[in-house]
Amino acid sequence: MSSNGKSKKVSKPYKDILNEDAPEGGALALKNRLILLRKWATKQAGITVHSAISVVNGEATDGTRNAPILTYEAPQPVPGAEEGSGGSSGNNASSEVRCGAIDSQADRAMYDRSIGCQVRTVRDLKKDEVALAVPFSAMVSPDLIAASDAGQALLACIQRENNFDFWEGFGVANQLESQQMKKIINNNGTQLIVKILQERKKVEGKVKAAEELALSQGGSVNSLPNKLVQKGRISQRAPFLAFLIHQRFANELNPSVASSTVKLAGDRPSLPEGAPKTFAPYARTLPASVCLPICWKRNELALLNGCIPGMPPLQNVTTRTMQLSSELIALIDAGLLHRFPSIFSPGMITWDRWVWAAAVYESRVVPANSLPDWVWKNTLSSTHVWEYCGAMIPFVDMLNHYDEPQVKWDMGKGSTSEKTELDGLSDSEDEADSQPKRLNLITLEKTKKHMQLYRNYGAYNNETFMTKFGFARMTNPSDKVKLAWALVDGVGEVSPPDDYEAVSEASGVPSSQLVFESSDADSVKAWWSEQRVALLSKALLGSEEKLDILKKGRKLPFFAFNNGKIDQTLLAVAVAATLPSDKILEWSRKSSDSQQFNGRPLAGVTLDKFSRNRVRMYFSFLFSRKLEKLLQNLNGCMKDHFNGVKLWTKATSGGLNYAGDETVSAEGETSVVTGWQSFFDTYAYNSTMEVEEKYYAMAPDSCVLTFYDGHVRSLQNTLDIMATDAVFLNKLKQQLEALGCTLLATDDTSPVAASQLGSAPAALNTDGSNHAKGGNSKSSDTPFAKKEGQGNGGGNGGSKRDRRQSKKGDRPSAIKLHIGNLSYQTLPNQLYDYFTRLYGKESVLECHIPTERDTGNSRGFGFVTMPEQYAKAALEANRSHEMEGRILKVAESNSAGTGKGGRVGGGGGGG
Repeated sequence: MSSNGKSKKVSKPYKDILNEDAPEGGALALKNRLILLRKWATKQAGITVHSAISVVNGEATDGTRNAPILTYEAPQPVPGAEEGSGGSSGNNASSEVRCGAIDSQADRAMYDRSIGCQVRTVRDLKKDEVALAVPFSAMVSPDLIAASDAGQALLACIQRENNFDFWEGFGVANQLESQQMKKIINNNGTQLIVKILQERKKVEGKVKAAEELALSQGGSVNSLPNKLVQKGRISQRAPFLAFLIHQRFANELNPSVASSTVKLAGDRPSLPEGAPKTFAPYARTLPASVCLPICWKRNELALLNGCIPGMPPLQNVTTRTMQLSSELIALIDAGLLHRFPSIFSPGMITWDRWVWAAAVYESRVVPANSLPDWVWKNTLSSTHVWEYCGAMIPFVDMLNHYDEPQVKWDMGKGSTSEKTELDGLSDSEDEADSQPKRLNLITLEKTKKHMQLYRNYGAYNNETFMTKFGFARMTNPSDKVKLAWALVDGVGEVSPPDDYEAVSEASGVPSSQLVFESSDADSVKAWWSEQRVALLSKALLGSEEKLDILKKGRKLPFFAFNNGKIDQTLLAVAVAATLPSDKILEWSRKSSDSQQFNGRPLAGVTLDKFSRNRVRMYFSFLFSRKLEKLLQNLNGCMKDHFNGVKLWTKATSGGLNYAGDETVSAEGETSVVTGWQSFFDTYAYNSTMEVEEKYYAMAPDSCVLTFYDGHVRSLQNTLDIMATDAVFLNKLKQQLEALGCTLLATDDTSPVAASQLGSAPAALNTDGSNHAKGGNSKSSDTPFAKKEGQGNGGGNGGSKRDRRQSKKGDRPSAIKLHIGNLSYQTLPNQLYDYFTRLYGKESVLECHIPTERDTGNSRGFGFVTMPEQYAKAALEANRSHEMEGRILKVAESNSAGTGKGGRVGGGGGGG
């Protein structure tokens, strides 16, 4: 006889056991089960629970004195929902009832109105106290499953030519689902939903047919199907599901984990020492409703259909449904429903219960890598089994998620010798030392009375939270969106797209000097020169595989994050794509193949303000295009589900924060356009829960909207970083420096056309100085910066009189340009800054804007005198000049001399 004793087998219908003393089910029935759970934990399972802790779900508590009672609104009846739908094998994958729904509506409502059972304090709990201590024997571990009746029954359904270890008979769930993925990888969203519904209907029909066949044979099993399953076809998850079904739905009060009366073929491992005889009190307090996507109704799954971010989770649901269906059908063919009546009584296993068990296991299993290694090392089950299966830990799996938890594991040996207020734990040090190792849950801070205890499930994004746990966290910092990038997505010296609208401050960089996308093969080839590709290789950390992908015209995946950080590799790639061509050559001369990365792939790259703004404006373009594409996609999906809503799909006018206005469509119809944020606030908070000022979406529609919100917000938050150079530098300075970039506070030199770099004119030095031939302008180690108080004639070039007195040989051959279509607000120093930023600080000899004699206002045009080679570059037919949103008209001036009026000379700037 074990230390837990033996209990007499008491046969009783499952429904009567579940709702004992409470025929209507609901809170009173759950309260009775929670009281039994507390007694089972402390008296049989050896779990020690601090006396200040209680388990609560709404009005139901575990009987602890002063436990808080939470009152919810009465549940709304579900039209057409059948009571106890999960207990039958009938078809209830209808639109009214979710797949995997079990027990009565009153029981499911206990969980639909909350997030399941909660662990709360009945009085203050101090810091560094042991809140829970769970021995290994009380865990639903791979060792326990392998020794259980349910696990052995599944093993008996698998072909065994030779004896092998229990877990060798089962495959890895992820790998099996990957094989299913190959079958549906090319399906669209509608086809995936149809496939899910077909699988549900198929397996329900299989269960029903098997039950009818068993009834027709009058209980004789010899004539029933007994086709054993091929080794590895059933996943390692399946024995856990069978165990949960056996322990919850058995028609007896305390079904044994491993009964001596059940004889199965082959050697059978022993239960972990000290394991309780039954886990039924634990299994019967698990939620009757788990809102994972594998359980969603058709209209709920449709929220994922047609939306770009929705395809991966919809594929995940499809492959998981296919695998669960495949496994149950194979087990039915192997005789699981009739070969083991003392374990699985007729009608016990249904499709809904199989899905319910899968949802419970998926949402509550604790991964082995998050547990102390003493838990899973030196056990009967191998390390890789633990890695794939994990363990379910009673009481611990009732703690809900929060980013900043109040408890943590004791990662040590699991000693419980410290004196604590734990139910069932002796104060005797000798007795404590003799206890088995326990997983201790230690409080990280003082927790006040009636507060909930939380643990951290992990830094998951909302796709994982939604598919694995059935909730999503609003403004989740772990959210991210996948981007695809190719060489055609970053091409300079091309015109901007026709619909291009800048959403970030240009900081004086004209659109003609920015980098955009281009499908023109010649432009792509010209821009991605040998030297630029060499820098790109460095940005990719020398990965020949990734570089080869890009050279072949394919795309590389990157991510935009919701936490305000930029993908480090994407940042390096953007620098390579936008660096002015002269700086590419400068970097190329500095670098060599023997240079070591040392984690700094862009070592030798100098980013002055102009170059930095090109990176910033390129990111602004890239992320705004991605955001607009995603918003357009979501607009098409959401209107069918949310009253024909029409979303604002532009990155301009606030992007996601667009305030909303009436807009006339192309057909002349007037419609109200809603910004994403307004739309999200209207619909996403309908089914949420607040935890410490953080909101969690619980229902499918709220979950999906929160999931989508993480995608668009990752793009918008990244786009916001590109608003100004100051914001960009503040956010990304450390990242750029970590890449090896040297950052200059102001402009150094301005870019020259890539075509000029291929065969630099004689007037240009090839050392990167960009001085005019024959000029005596002095170079400077510091970049140009306009000084306060400089007048129209001031600056590095000296006074107007000095320039007029300079000898002819001191100045290069020059051309005077007429600049038309200037804004009347443009000042001479602004015009000077614009052209020196484009062509270099030595490129402008004089700058002049004529004014009206009477008013002093600008006449809307100006003159810029430049050395010949720079002037010819400015006069190129395909070169566009844009300033303050106006396309400038640049032509060679017919006038001579320098005219009067506001003037900026040499390298100076006017005030």
